[in-house]
Amino acid sequence: MENFPFKIETYKIVGLCMEVHNNLGHGFLEIVYKDALEFEFKRN
Repeated sequence: MENFPFKIETYKIVGLCMEVHNNLGHGFLEIVYKDALEFEFKRN
């Protein structure tokens, strides 16, 4: 897995997804997670 393309970018994206889910929890509609993730992408 040393030659995994976009390893750093993938790590950052998954990390932001985990952060959004940890902050919001479960039970929301998909649009809520999408908006929160979009906000985090713009912020980071």
